[in-house]
Amino acid sequence: MTHRGPDGAGIKIFKEHGLGLAHRRLSILDISEAGTQPMADRDASIWITYNGEIFNFIEIRDELKGLGYSFVSDSDTEVIISAYKKWGTDCFYKFNGMWAICIWDSRIDELILCRDRYGIKPLYYHHSHELFAFASETNAFKHLDGLQREVDPTRLQIGLADTYALEGAGHTLFKNIFQLQPGHMLRMKRGGVANESRWYDIRTHIVPTSSAYDKQVEDYKNLFADCCALRMRSDVTLATALSGGVDSTAVYSMVHHLMNSQSDATRVPDDWQQAFVQTFPGTEIDERAWAEKAVSHTNGSATYLVPDNKSLADDVLKTNVHFDAISTTPIIALMGVYKGMRDNGVTVSLDGHGVDEMLFGYKKLVHEAHQYHTWNASENEAKKIAEVLASLFPEEQRERKLKGYCKEIDLAQAKRNSLMGKIKKVYRNLSPRSEAILVSDLLPTRSAETYEFGEYNALDQAVLTDFFQGSLPSLLRNFDKAAMYSSIEIRMPFMDYRLVEKSFSLPVSSKLGGGYTKRILRDAMAGIMPEANRVRTYKVGLGAPTGRWMHKELKELVTDTLNSKSFKESNLFEGGETLDLFNDIETASDPRNIEVWKHLNAHWISS
Repeated sequence: MTHRGPDGAGIKIFKEHGLGLAHRRLSILDISEAGTQPMADRDASIWITYNGEIFNFIEIRDELKGLGYSFVSDSDTEVIISAYKKWGTDCFYKFNGMWAICIWDSRIDELILCRDRYGIKPLYYHHSHELFAFASETNAFKHLDGLQREVDPTRLQIGLADTYALEGAGHTLFKNIFQLQPGHMLRMKRGGVANESRWYDIRTHIVPTSSAYDKQVEDYKNLFADCCALRMRSDVTLATALSGGVDSTAVYSMVHHLMNSQSDATRVPDDWQQAFVQTFPGTEIDERAWAEKAVSHTNGSATYLVPDNKSLADDVLKTNVHFDAISTTPIIALMGVYKGMRDNGVTVSLDGHGVDEMLFGYKKLVHEAHQYHTWNASENEAKKIAEVLASLFPEEQRERKLKGYCKEIDLAQAKRNSLMGKIKKVYRNLSPRSEAILVSDLLPTRSAETYEFGEYNALDQAVLTDFFQGSLPSLLRNFDKAAMYSSIEIRMPFMDYRLVEKSFSLPVSSKLGGGYTKRILRDAMAGIMPEANRVRTYKVGLGAPTGRWMHKELKELVTDTLNSKSFKESNLFEGGETLDLFNDIETASDPRNIEVWKHLNAHWISS
């Protein structure tokens, strides 16, 4: 686990309790020895080992000082201990941050695990009659005496069918290794059962919003600015992973806007203006030109990174084994930008993750909105959404796509009064089938509560489901693994709980409207980020040129693996069929490359 914390380590054994706590340290706040973990309070009755950051620790510490508490370090870890002593587990509601926390309270002989509201930081655990163990990565369980870490065939098939399904339901690929789900807490007495329960529920945190859209935009902009400022608190160098898309450009531009307009920013390092850009020269996913617009607009500085094809095969194999999950693209594509940061002395990255799932940023979410309006007789609204949906495709495809969507609307309007039309309308008003349902059909029910959003309309259900059970849990896992592999901490302003609650409290028209996805973010950033990036509609995303690599730079590795005896005779999937599929593929752009890649990914993990 050294890659997650290269700056130090600590171990505390409680022999009389059959308990051990361990920690690898990535020094960011109070880099002195005073911040070492596991950490205890003054009488050593409460111990903590934790991963993450509490960004508002300064304000909480000031409040606790006013209540008579004193501190010997300048770290957020000590603030967590004192907050727990004062407020018990209610302290978690006070924290603005990301965390996987373990507290050992010897006063009541209880172990408490807690994961942040939205699962930004990972927490995996195993529980049997003989053993309870937890860690930040499933890789750690490879080295645990008393546990043989094995891939579960059913879970693997689910992961191959839908790479989002397991993460959103708190499962992993492995037998008897689970995740503490986002917004959940696990409490355990010595020798007792592990009781997992939800401590945070988004449904009870919907906040008042103005009915005037202009006021909504103003409030969103001010709140987003504060979310960025809070995440700039650091005692080490920070930067931004910049793609040139709307989200990362918004974060990068807001950081520059803040630092150029206010002089009272708290605890911001001198070197904050850097951007790191992962490029893929000569491919359709290279976004260097868009990133350059953002850098030019802010007068910032950027480092442009290019994959090293000489070691690509070795790096892909090594990082896929480390990744420990099924992905549709080589995880090394995400890792490259963070390795570049670490090589240049950066420790913290401010990134733009999380907003797509809240504000209809994905094509699949806009398509759901199009289908909803199409089958609910909202012809004018359906055609507006069709224009937005078509704009998400490359420019040369848009006219054809729009014609197809409009034809679909016209056909639906003609059929909507028929019996079949009425059946379809009822079906499309049902809640979206979430990835968690796929899991629950095939695996035993977890003790943790699963979100149900039946009280919301179909479009609100779509974004809530994607955020909590769909693509976001897997995205957060991917980026945590990618960044921490190079000892980089990612901070995500859009994942500030205040902004999340605000976003889910807005009407759909504020998120998807005016001809755009992410409407309110785009309008809030007018004049702050470059206009070309602000109104950009085609989304590329940070990924690898998977098809090209498989048929060119990685072809030897791919063909050797597919033809190996262990692959063709795998008891987890039909390796021979996968080989035949790859041999049938003639172009790098064939979407079937992704299916082959997922099976390669699964084979390397399970080998």
